[in-house]
Amino acid sequence: DAPGSRNYLNLRGEVLPFVRLRELFEIGGEVPARQNVVIVHYAGRKAGLVVDTLLGEFQTVIKPLGVLFRHLRGIGGSTILGTGEVALILDVPALVNLVGSSEERRLAPPRREAAVSP
Repeated sequence: DAPGSRNYLNLRGEVLPFVRLRELFEIGGEVPARQNVVIVHYAGRKAGLVVDTLLGEFQTVIKPLGVLFRHLRGIGGSTILGTGEVALILDVPALVNLVGSSEERRLAPPRREAAVSP
């Protein structure tokens, strides 16, 4: 996307805000030719999460993050996969709120301060 472009997609006539997780988490490397959008719902709001690859569905035990990692925005915990690898768990409510509020701020008309004479 060009700077200043809007992060919205049209899904069957419904306009949804989205976030590229690669950009949000500042992940480098080559962007795949084809990315996927996962639609998530929280508190009556929907948003799209752009991901590089879909790996499937897993049942897992989510462990909370340690004190050192509590500041990570958009990460809700971690888990150990069947392969022994550690995977981070996305905090969907935080991401939906982040995407929705940032797009609402982008589209809001500029606020004008009223001048008051003494």
